[in-house]
Amino acid sequence: MIKRFNRSSKITSLCHFLMMAAISLLICFPLIWALSTSLKPKSELSSMPPTIIPKNITLENYQHLITGKAQYFSADLAYKANSTPPQYFIGWFLNSLIVSFFSTLISLAISTLAAYSITRFKYRGRKIVPYASLLGYMVPSIILVFPLFMVMVELGLTDSLWSLILGYVSITLPFCMWLLWAFFRGIPIELEEAAMIDGASRIRVFITIILPMAFPGIIAAGIFSIIVSWNDFLFARVFMNSIENLPLTVGVMLFFEGVHVDWGLMMASAVLMTLPMAILFMLLQRHLVAGFGAGAVKG
Repeated sequence: MIKRFNRSSKITSLCHFLMMAAISLLICFPLIWALSTSLKPKSELSSMPPTIIPKNITLENYQHLITGKAQYFSADLAYKANSTPPQYFIGWFLNSLIVSFFSTLISLAISTLAAYSITRFKYRGRKIVPYASLLGYMVPSIILVFPLFMVMVELGLTDSLWSLILGYVSITLPFCMWLLWAFFRGIPIELEEAAMIDGASRIRVFITIILPMAFPGIIAAGIFSIIVSWNDFLFARVFMNSIENLPLTVGVMLFFEGVHVDWGLMMASAVLMTLPMAILFMLLQRHLVAGFGAGAVKG
């Protein structure tokens, strides 16, 4: 009986493994195809039948993106063959990094203090704030983009990276505050009271006790904010006019016009856009799972 049970357990584990491998392959296939296409020469891009593994691997597409030799099909970026091609891709990449970093920093700073205030101080309406913020997050972005654009016009921030930063904060802040509110609720208030009895100030207690204990939740909220800021297309398309100020999501759209598409450059751009987020997830995966799990249980 024991042998039959062990054999059945091994078969079940093998079936589970094969099923998870098949699902993982299905999920990762678009990335695999993008990487494969980015490594193909132009002569192989339209070959039939298509090949997953390139016959002739080349880094030409990545070289053109990084060195500024990429051909842009937009009429605004047309240039002569004898002139120096514009070097925009690196600038777009830096714009996305700057916008994602500062929008996440501002969103985390405000949401952390707001969540701590709601869970530690008593004032009228504090119980409604988390649910009202979550309701604000549920509003579709398309409804917010034009009112925010008019605000940016009045502030003189149009076609500026600050317009994107403030726009993304308006999207990410409600969810970050709700997530951290659920997380802070699970931190015992007795720890703060004991520290303050020993003579620690509230600011010192917040920095030395609360923030380290809330670190997984802060990481989870930060990753959510970074993903929203890095992947957004709508706000960047409406707020930005100058080619130099575009983020990656809008900039790479200039690699095609009408039916003319340079798939090699498009897929190379997709791989380079995905790489920072993939590295971030691998580095912070443990904290991300702990943050979302703890927030869900404690909320």
